[in-house]
Amino acid sequence: MVSFVCNYCQNTLKKPKLDAHAQRCQNASFSCIDCGVDFSGTAYRQHTSCISEAEKYEGKLYKGNKKGASAQNKQNQQQKKLNSASSRSMSTVDQLTKKAKNIELETEVGSKPVQEKQKSKKRKKSSDGKKDSKNKKRSKSESVDAEWIATELPTDAVDALVCAIAHASQGQKPGLSPLSELKKLSIRLVVKHPKSKVEKSAAKKKFKKAVIEALSSGKVALTKC
Repeated sequence: MVSFVCNYCQNTLKKPKLDAHAQRCQNASFSCIDCGVDFSGTAYRQHTSCISEAEKYEGKLYKGNKKGASAQNKQNQQQKKLNSASSRSMSTVDQLTKKAKNIELETEVGSKPVQEKQKSKKRKKSSDGKKDSKNKKRSKSESVDAEWIATELPTDAVDALVCAIAHASQGQKPGLSPLSELKKLSIRLVVKHPKSKVEKSAAKKKFKKAVIEALSSGKVALTKC
């Protein structure tokens, strides 16, 4: 009876046991011990006969049943061709799969620089917008300070605060400047003025009186305070 060897686990088996072994050994493929032909899948089922030991070892000197041997050789050659074709087919599939993965990888890598450029542009645009906003605020603040410095500041603390309150209220929308913010800004303007002799503590004490004076004189509207 023809014997086979499992190419995966190297177990030697008789033909009737191959089906059961193939179920247990998932990667199993078999080779005939006598003729050395590899069989993929269940092709071993068609391998019903093989060369005899005499033919195997005597080679060209063998004079047995040449007709039977010729038929078996033909079967073996056909099986080898099938195995070779199967191997080439698998190789082609592997190559196509590898090529597809390479194309996918190249596409992904190629798209990354574009995405990075777009992100960089967005960050730059956002950064430029913030810089412009800061520059505008700084420019406006410098303009206001320059105008305030050029103002002739009264020596009296209350009068100086009235001027500061009027100056701080310029350009403010009604109802959008809380009194606490107006107080901070007015006191800062008075204290920071180069010709001012008013101390910060005195400005704080006189602020309430200065607000009443500014409102009664009409220099500041009530809604702005």
